[in-house]
Amino acid sequence: MERIKQMNLKKALFTISLISITIASILSLFMIWLCAELRSHISPAGISIRIGFPDPAPITQAQETSSRAVLIYEMISIAQLLIPVLLYILALTATASGFYRLKLKEPLAVLTRGAACIIDNNLDFSIETESQDELGQLCTAFETMRRALLNNNRELWRQAEERKRLNAAFSHNLRNPVTVLKGSVKLARKSVENSAGYTTQLTDNLSRIESYTDRIERYVETMSSIQKLEDITVHRELTRWDRLTSELKNLICFVDPDHQKQIQFTAAGYFNNILIDKSVLFQITENLVSNALRFASSGIDIFCCITDGKLSLSVTDDGCGFPDKLMKNGIQPFQKGKEDHRHFGMGLYTCQLLCKKHGGDITLENRPAGATVTATLTIEQNLRDF
Repeated sequence: MERIKQMNLKKALFTISLISITIASILSLFMIWLCAELRSHISPAGISIRIGFPDPAPITQAQETSSRAVLIYEMISIAQLLIPVLLYILALTATASGFYRLKLKEPLAVLTRGAACIIDNNLDFSIETESQDELGQLCTAFETMRRALLNNNRELWRQAEERKRLNAAFSHNLRNPVTVLKGSVKLARKSVENSAGYTTQLTDNLSRIESYTDRIERYVETMSSIQKLEDITVHRELTRWDRLTSELKNLICFVDPDHQKQIQFTAAGYFNNILIDKSVLFQITENLVSNALRFASSGIDIFCCITDGKLSLSVTDDGCGFPDKLMKNGIQPFQKGKEDHRHFGMGLYTCQLLCKKHGGDITLENRPAGATVTATLTIEQNLRDF
């Protein structure tokens, strides 16, 4: 039976049919012989005997006949004709039943269960078959299709998660420039109301609004053209250190214009020009400062310096520190320090991604009174004057 299971369908059907027909033929011949023997012993017409030579005349010895003997004789004759037919019918039935049981039943059951699982959106199963016939190959193809569907579903889920992260990062990072614009508008309105220093303050605020409007436009174009956060590219530009720190200081003042907390910004001296993507640095600064202001009790300290070819930006607050889960598992997307529907938990994750894109990284540290987050970016030094 095991050999028949490994045959292809055509060969298996031929083998089972041959076995059944052979058995039916042997039984038919046996039954025909048996019926003939029985008829020879029960003959209602008598027995004929030939005596003499060379032309013997038949002499018939009459036997006593009865209606019962005639009936039995006729029944044996009918059985001699019907039994072979019945045996061949049984052989065909056994062939069909055996072929179904040995070759069709198990693969069809496996395929039916697999199709039911797929209909129920359950791809966490496997289709195994020991046969190498056509149905076994069909089961193998079905298993290949299941794996392809599972991989496609995982890829679609991954893309959905990437799009979710991208949209969250887009919403999170767009909030900071908008906040700066709002602060600039407030200052511009105050400048209009206050005649003293009207021209200078209004010009500065309008310049800042124009700069951040251009930044938002570039950011929207970038986020619209990429499929995931990892596709963000870094564009370095030559920048003077003192000008960069001055822009950072002005930026920090507008991150949260309505806060009542003290901000201390310190920048170490440096006399060379550097190549850096300012938009990346500004975005990291905005995220780190806004997060620190959310959790700080009274104020934050910001320190910026260049050491060993890396720009280091440290932000320290006097709040409750980073959660143990964050320190243990590392920075993850959608991980919030506290529940707040206005925040998506993407700030630190985006900062870490941007730091790595710029050749650096981000580190977290809990202190006795507060926490410190340090972002580093690899820079390229340049001594050329502007």
